[in-house]
Amino acid sequence: MIRRIIGLGGTTALAVSAPFVLTAAGAPATATTTTASCSRLASATNISAAAYADRLVRAWGSGATATANCYASTAVTRTLYGQALPGGIHWRRVSTEGAAGTIYVTYHDDARGGNLTIGVQNVGLRAANGWHAAYTAKFSGEPQAWNAVQWSDNLVRAWGRGDTKWTAYYATPTAAAQLHKVAAKGGAHWTRISTEGAAGTTYVTYRNDVTKHTLVIGVSNIGLSQGDAHAAYTVQYR
Repeated sequence: MIRRIIGLGGTTALAVSAPFVLTAAGAPATATTTTASCSRLASATNISAAAYADRLVRAWGSGATATANCYASTAVTRTLYGQALPGGIHWRRVSTEGAAGTIYVTYHDDARGGNLTIGVQNVGLRAANGWHAAYTAKFSGEPQAWNAVQWSDNLVRAWGRGDTKWTAYYATPTAAAQLHKVAAKGGAHWTRISTEGAAGTTYVTYRNDVTKHTLVIGVSNIGLSQGDAHAAYTVQYR
């Protein structure tokens, strides 16, 4: 299907950072992990609420659902997995505050924008084994869940209007430089003509209605799933 790109695209993202070291992912699950399954993890009985929430956000962020299920209640896992799985690697803790036996820990997604607040029971109120103490989760200004084609369209729009800030956001430095080598301002005459996927990358092809040149943008599907800001990493211009 041929679709002309019209208008401007954008998100509310900030610069990328990776505050957590992530571990291997586990298989998705909907039910709460059993206490026996959680015993393989480091004790969660006496750690601070902020550290407790950090562990949960790391696990959700990397897709380690069995681990996330140990720290979260069923309601929290439903909220987190309903937003994204995995949650991405760019969540940064920005505040911690307490109220009535609960510590509320808030994180900001530096890649896609949006906040997440986790409510964790204070140490003395947790179950004897310490698990499932994160019992509330709320998103505000949720990260924008662009798919690969939408991401590529946004990049071409940004480059087309000469917006270097957003071109640099959607593309890696190498890909952005390749686009700027073609032209500082790509113009408004690019039409998407095809999309195909191969080896973890979605390739989106555009044709210039005036010059008849083609442009192929390669977007990393893995990068998108992890919340990376610079998911468009390859550019071919013919």
